[in-house]
Amino acid sequence: MASFKKMAASLSMMVLVFCVSLSMVQSQDVNLCPGETPAPGQCPIACFRPDPVCGANGVTYWCGCPDALCAGVAVVKFGEC
Repeated sequence: MASFKKMAASLSMMVLVFCVSLSMVQSQDVNLCPGETPAPGQCPIACFRPDPVCGANGVTYWCGCPDALCAGVAVVKFGEC
């Protein structure tokens, strides 16, 4: 019975590590705000209300998708990081 518990614990840990790794890989491939990165000098962001998005670099962009696109960063989550 003890060996079954050890095996079950090891299997549970492997599944957990796999799920965490998979979510990290998927978050790097997804950009929730598709679009072209504007040319330099064409990024004057006028933000009248906060609309935070979380960039793949772990930074919260308070002016939303346009702000992240101007920084050249993919958005992985709507809301704060």
